[in-house]
Amino acid sequence: MRSDADPPASPRCRHPQAGRWFDPRQRETHAATETGLMHSRVCALATEGHGRRGRALAAHRFANRVFARCAAALACSAVMAALSQPVGWGAAVQARIDSYVERERQASGIPGIALAIVHADQTVHLRGFGHDGRGKPVSADTPFPIGSLSKSFTALLVRQAIESGRLSADAPVQRYLPWFRVADAQASARITPRHLLNQTSGLSRADGMAPLLQGSMASAEELARGLSTVSLAHPVGERFEYSNLNFVVLGALLQAVTGQSWQESIDGRVLLQLAMSHSFTDRDAARQAGMTAVHRMWFGVPIAQPLVLPPGYAAAGGLVSSASDLARYLQMLLAGGVAPGGRVLSEEGVMQLLAPASPPGHSTLLSADFAFRYGEGWFVGPFGVANGARWHLGNLASFAAWMVLLPETRQAVVVLINANSELPINEVNAVISRVPIGVVNLLHGRPPPQGPSLRRAYLPFDAASLLAIALLAALTWRAARARHPGWSVATMLIAVALVAAVHAAGLTLATFADFAPDLALVVDLALVLSCLPALWRAAAWMQRFARDGRDARRA
Repeated sequence: MRSDADPPASPRCRHPQAGRWFDPRQRETHAATETGLMHSRVCALATEGHGRRGRALAAHRFANRVFARCAAALACSAVMAALSQPVGWGAAVQARIDSYVERERQASGIPGIALAIVHADQTVHLRGFGHDGRGKPVSADTPFPIGSLSKSFTALLVRQAIESGRLSADAPVQRYLPWFRVADAQASARITPRHLLNQTSGLSRADGMAPLLQGSMASAEELARGLSTVSLAHPVGERFEYSNLNFVVLGALLQAVTGQSWQESIDGRVLLQLAMSHSFTDRDAARQAGMTAVHRMWFGVPIAQPLVLPPGYAAAGGLVSSASDLARYLQMLLAGGVAPGGRVLSEEGVMQLLAPASPPGHSTLLSADFAFRYGEGWFVGPFGVANGARWHLGNLASFAAWMVLLPETRQAVVVLINANSELPINEVNAVISRVPIGVVNLLHGRPPPQGPSLRRAYLPFDAASLLAIALLAALTWRAARARHPGWSVATMLIAVALVAAVHAAGLTLATFADFAPDLALVVDLALVLSCLPALWRAAAWMQRFARDGRDARRA
């Protein structure tokens, strides 16, 4: 397995000595040849200049030991490489993958999934599963919101601007946006486009989520200008922390250096050139073209909901695309920036996009653990059984999108799902990430991960919710009938604790409902039940006070 310090894997790898391009699958042959040559050299060096037979024999034995150890190491390396190599693409592999995806979809009640698989220089499989929530079957051409997969496209635009000389990756952002600043003026002057691309600017994930939670309608420039009061979570360049604001600023930066909006740049420089005819930067156009409905899980049942994203977040997550179009995009990257319509980006530019650049990180995304470094709009690290993958996730509470590049084996996978759940329970969220990981594993001849379906994972939560509401209702009834106010105080303390817990998570009761509506409904019912005894007692006291007042006036 390649270490983080090694050169990044690209669609092809450069031979370290000859400077030529070669297929990574030839490594074992090359290593075996080098080992045989080493055996001969060790024998020659050990016996050179020594005429005595004993010394020659000892040297020969020493050489054999060295050769045996090298051969054993090579065999282990070959076995490990074989485990991560893809199986040959064919009808059997396709059938296993289709069966797995459909089985996961039906078991979890997911309305629709779109899948694309790229092998070598072509898209070998496109398939839709289920329906779009509007009565139409999902196909590989059905437009889906793809959320943060948009960051890869924004990074591509930045690389194009760098190659055209309009932008320098290591120049201060203030060179292009003189008004740009965060709360720390000195830190503001040190932030560069590279820091934004690599998510090492110091901007926090929480600050990156705030406009989304608040339903902000600000533009990218307005959001970027609003950073003047935001304090960085880390010193510039020292640590990775994923934040949507990094790419919001890049969107404002691109508009300043190109004179075009992010939407105009994506349409003209990427979508048109790659013939991505089912991709859109405008939500209204996407809906007219048949964009799928998106669904949030309510107690394990998918319910359609409107798709809302702040306009200023376009560069961080505003693209709508299809599995077939994303396959074209990934083919271009695997080809080193070349598309049927011409070159989109230089080969060096593609390598920069995919190179591991940030300090190492570790995260749990949809309850799957990932060790990674971040490139430019791409995570770099293991994905399932595949080592050295480049991948990204895009999701909100109502959809999930994944694209995975496997440069060493020249493969790629797209999985788009029109439902999601952000209920903070591992078994629930793990279902969504299990599908793309399972596809990658099956491509490599390995079994997919196992786990409960989404419906089954919800059962403990559903049962616990019913039990909690029933117990709280009984407590409320007891408090309402009690003569002593202590019971009412106890139920009010429960209400205070619930509100405090929501705010401790960085949410309000309103924004909480945007991410986990079923849990929010349980909390809201608990709040109402907790407050009822105190409200009933307060109303009784007021009624008694009014009656006493009337009696006093009559007297």
